[in-house]
Amino acid sequence: MAMVAKEDDDIAATAQMCTYCFDVLLQKLHPSTTEESNADDDITSTSSQYTPPNVKCPLFVTWEKCQSPPRPPPLLSKVSSSSGITTPASSSIITDDETSTHNNNDTNNTTNTTPAPLYELRGCIGTLAPRHLQHALSEFAITSALHDQRFDPISLHELPLLRVGVSLLVKYEECQDCLDWIVGLHGIIIKFSSSNRMRGMEQQYYSATFLPEVAKEQCWNQKETILSLIRKAGYRGNITNDLLSQIQCTRYQSSKCRIAYHEYIAESHCGKDPLSTNVEVIAAVVAEEVGRKQRGVNHVKPCVNL
Repeated sequence: MAMVAKEDDDIAATAQMCTYCFDVLLQKLHPSTTEESNADDDITSTSSQYTPPNVKCPLFVTWEKCQSPPRPPPLLSKVSSSSGITTPASSSIITDDETSTHNNNDTNNTTNTTPAPLYELRGCIGTLAPRHLQHALSEFAITSALHDQRFDPISLHELPLLRVGVSLLVKYEECQDCLDWIVGLHGIIIKFSSSNRMRGMEQQYYSATFLPEVAKEQCWNQKETILSLIRKAGYRGNITNDLLSQIQCTRYQSSKCRIAYHEYIAESHCGKDPLSTNVEVIAAVVAEEVGRKQRGVNHVKPCVNL
């Protein structure tokens, strides 16, 4: 019988889970990089090392794309000369050392004036129902990358620009009201219903969720978050105090870990990028970087993920 993670269970997202997501996506987009190394067996064994057998947990997989990388990545700096592709001297693709698995806003090092890289949401899909992690991680790694209907599918040449995050949802608690939660600590799920008797409309039911980091990243307070979440649920009517009082709200916490592509390469491929000999990928990365500089990317528009 499968075990469902409970509040007191010591379950946490790990870098190995993020590495696994990169493994799965790389294998999907570029099978030739894994055929020689028997990657199917490798991925299965890697998964069993960090995922407890038969553990079920709600989860989300999030892909983000770097929009303002501060320095040239190993992919370009190591192979551009041998591939015959000319890259701008100031070209930069991947994140800097300020991006880490645990905290991507670390600014304690005052001697480093290089701005932290900016990331834009590229895909985020998951489930609020408990799922077997060994199977769900691979499923949502692909689904969030290729089938999030808000975005085009991720392409192979985008991999060096990506960062993946795994969020495991834990510590579910019923709220006393829709404001009974803490910004930055809790994610929330709201459920409510509404009908328009004047127009003869039947009762309609709505639900939506925001992960714990959303309100903090958007600089929202509790009320602003609730109002945005009501709209996300699809409700377009007037938001009254009566409606707010009827909302059923559940709060939860998230154990989240994320790594960037260059960290994945260092950890899983001993620093040797499997795409470093793919001229088409390199050319596409260079073209995208040149286009970005020509457009003058100075900021990233806010993206609200789940």
